[in-house]
Amino acid sequence: MRIGIIGAMDIEVEELINSMDDIKKETISRIDFYEGKLQEKDVVVAKCGVGKVHAAICTQTMILKYAPDIIINTGVAGSLSPDLNIADIVISDGVVQHDFDISPFGKPVGLITGIDLIKIPCNEELVKQLVKAAEVLEDTNIAVGTVASGDQFICSKEKKDYIVNNFNALCTEMEGASIGHVCFINDVNFCIVRAMSDKADGTANMDFDVFVKIAVAKSIKLVNNFLKQL
Repeated sequence: MRIGIIGAMDIEVEELINSMDDIKKETISRIDFYEGKLQEKDVVVAKCGVGKVHAAICTQTMILKYAPDIIINTGVAGSLSPDLNIADIVISDGVVQHDFDISPFGKPVGLITGIDLIKIPCNEELVKQLVKAAEVLEDTNIAVGTVASGDQFICSKEKKDYIVNNFNALCTEMEGASIGHVCFINDVNFCIVRAMSDKADGTANMDFDVFVKIAVAKSIKLVNNFLKQL
């Protein structure tokens, strides 16, 4: 079994890459792919870049070139739930694109043409495995639910309320749903693991860069434990 791991930013994947053995690096479409061993499992790790297009390019390339059995997207997100604080974890049971909107044609907000879904589901068994792996995290709230993606950094209450009201999502970020979309049409199981780095409303009382480091450490620990348990 080969596991694909994708993060948007260097900080989300560099520790994983530095921990790998037998690394082979290849650059395709300006994305560096690192193939090797992590926790004695076959993995390929890549930083896709921020945004849905970058994420989709990376995912499709990874699937065609390396044929992973599953893809995990790890990183940080903004919390949409009052029950999720900084460094708490969301594991997706499905993903939505909150900025996909053809409602002027009489379609529901978020409906993706071509696949006719609003919420793209994750594999239930994979979700269960990641939830079990999350047990290694102490003093951390673990939630399972919808991850919402769009090409926007959400930092206003108005936009936050829009996403919650339309999609009942737990967190928001900029890549997961496009990764899920590509995996879905390629019949590759996927799941999104997100640690909360902010509250998605512009009210953080601490530097975002500090929050990101705290959150990333949690998501990386979870992924490593997931690989150990495979």
